[in-house]
Amino acid sequence: MANTNVAYPVLGVYLILILGAGFIGAVMNFRRGTLGHHDQVREHFLAGKGLGTFVWFWTMMATLFSGYSVSGIVNEAYALGWTATRWIPAGVGLYISFAIMAPRLHSLSKRRGYFTMSQVIYDRFLPPSSSHVFVAHALALLSFFCLQLPVFTYLITQFQSIGKEVRTFTSNSITPTVAINVAAAVLLLCDIFGGMRAVAFTDVIQGIVLFFGSIIFLIIQRTELGGMGAAFDVWGHPNPKAPARYLTMQRVPMKVNIISYFDFVFKTTVAATMFPHLTARLFAARNPRVIRRGMACMVFTFFVVQFSSMITGWVASAAIPKVAKGESAFGKLLQVVANRGTGQAFAAALLLASAICAMMSTADSALLAFSSMWVRDIYTKYLRPNAGQIEQLVFGKVMAIIALVVGVTLGNYSVSRGKPDLSGLFALQNVTPIHVTPAVWLGLHWRGLRGEAVLTGFICGLGVTIGLVFSDQNILRANGSDMTSVGISSAWFGFVVNIGITILLGVLMQLFPQLFFLRPMPPPPSPDQVEEVGEHEDGCEVHLDHSSLSATKDEDVAVAAKGVQVVPPASSSTLSVLYAAAGRSPSIVYSRFVPRHLEIGIHRDRTLNPFMWPLMFLVLLFTVPFYRKPWSWDGYVGYIGSWPFTSLLLSGILAILGAITFLFLWEDYKPVKEGVLPPALSLTQMATKSSQKMSETGTPCPAAAATAVPAALQDDALKE
Repeated sequence: MANTNVAYPVLGVYLILILGAGFIGAVMNFRRGTLGHHDQVREHFLAGKGLGTFVWFWTMMATLFSGYSVSGIVNEAYALGWTATRWIPAGVGLYISFAIMAPRLHSLSKRRGYFTMSQVIYDRFLPPSSSHVFVAHALALLSFFCLQLPVFTYLITQFQSIGKEVRTFTSNSITPTVAINVAAAVLLLCDIFGGMRAVAFTDVIQGIVLFFGSIIFLIIQRTELGGMGAAFDVWGHPNPKAPARYLTMQRVPMKVNIISYFDFVFKTTVAATMFPHLTARLFAARNPRVIRRGMACMVFTFFVVQFSSMITGWVASAAIPKVAKGESAFGKLLQVVANRGTGQAFAAALLLASAICAMMSTADSALLAFSSMWVRDIYTKYLRPNAGQIEQLVFGKVMAIIALVVGVTLGNYSVSRGKPDLSGLFALQNVTPIHVTPAVWLGLHWRGLRGEAVLTGFICGLGVTIGLVFSDQNILRANGSDMTSVGISSAWFGFVVNIGITILLGVLMQLFPQLFFLRPMPPPPSPDQVEEVGEHEDGCEVHLDHSSLSATKDEDVAVAAKGVQVVPPASSSTLSVLYAAAGRSPSIVYSRFVPRHLEIGIHRDRTLNPFMWPLMFLVLLFTVPFYRKPWSWDGYVGYIGSWPFTSLLLSGILAILGAITFLFLWEDYKPVKEGVLPPALSLTQMATKSSQKMSETGTPCPAAAATAVPAALQDDALKE
């Protein structure tokens, strides 16, 4: 009961702060979207593409560190010992891998207004990069559905974590169902009213609480439980009567576990770069400097948050002999600390709040990414291409509600059954996103890659993965996870097939297109046919002000210098009609995705340094203890086994190399010049087309047809 009395006020204050931050985000969205530049959809889903370094860093950190980072890692360290260190090299490797795609994705998003990864893939593999537009549609839809899985697994994980931790800490005084439903209600309010900006603001609070909460717990577990020294006295020496899990603290892992360690590290490094709630941050950053600085700092946060969780689990393995079924080692340890006194109970409640911060911050981001994908990749692309902004927002919020209901239901179900556990869910959520990686990583840098090669590899690799996941070869299928008897996951087997076929067919189709009945690719643009993305360019902003009624000579010269065809100004009467139409249906100008082949050019980015990347690969590889004899006796460095100490040390070196890559090797991508800057169709261009049509027919454009003219003109422009 004492824990409950402390938990209620602490968690209550936390929820009030989160709702307050969400309210501020909602107000800013209204002021910037409705009263400012009028693009409400962009404000809701991407915070106006204007997140600065401070907010971006905290929202990226809070979004990544989820229930896995707190509850999952603690339980894994408690049960499996040093094997839990796999999370740190995997996390560092993941964020370094973002350097492969972040410079290009961010610049292309600014230029073309991308919201989702499927939009990028669709444009990239439109003809002439494929023989038919069907290939681009197939790749975009496959990618869309593959990227839905991590959204739901993240939602289930966060709700499962919240339910278990609160139940354990309060001794079931607060049931998992109550905790999950309250968290879901807060998430729904923030997502519906505040969108990305509210999520980012709440992430700042949650990220700061999580970061410093992890540091506080490092202090508390030392002062209250004796820390690693006391734990070492329990599991640091051979003891035949000790629990079997202590053997994992004294020996190198068995061969299958070493292979599984490798699989986890490299699978996470590849697959997690595709997670929608993480890639959305690349689109939402204000400028490349935000990503560079944020990522250079992000690679070190794993050594605070996740390493703290590991120490928590290792200390708990000695302080708590046994954890009952359905309970959490983290929550149980907090309970032990809270029973030491009122001050300790308050500190434990704060730590519980920091854990909930990790869970909530990831869940709200996943929810927002889910609705954004459904709006951009399905609704406005196939169902309602001319949907207005309000219609798009309403549809997105309805989809968010549906996703939340499914997530809450499955979260409650998984808590009651006790499976899949958090580590199993993380393994499962990598099954499909990893197959999107070749289309993005290779597609952004290999101009000659054909869509047919990517689609063939995609289908074959995904088929292998799904076949293995649901077969008897998956020895963890009953637990809702993914691993074969040799330690390699089904996802990794399928990925090797995917990328192998993609590269092989890609090379053959590039060198011998006639063998596949393909037309040769058009000549590449010259290296100087590129232009830098403007500081305030966002791909979809067109202001409805009278300054655009006419173009001055100087403006024409400036636009022509960028390779954009200058069109003469239209008559004031025609523009008035178009302005009236845009006022009735802002989607004519705003939040419009214009499909168009993406020409990436032949420039090789300096970011992909040919010396740095092989070095980082080798460092990451040696974080895996494949060089040690399986199940041999292991010495200690301080209180940590020598092989996990080596893994952590190499992870630290890798983080330094990654920070150098982001700070000193990063090269801003300059897209190839384009005739018309998509996706927005400027009012001047539309008005000019209207004038031309009226001059050809000799009939004026009546005011009554104001809403029909822009749509027709836009259709013409899309066809061109």
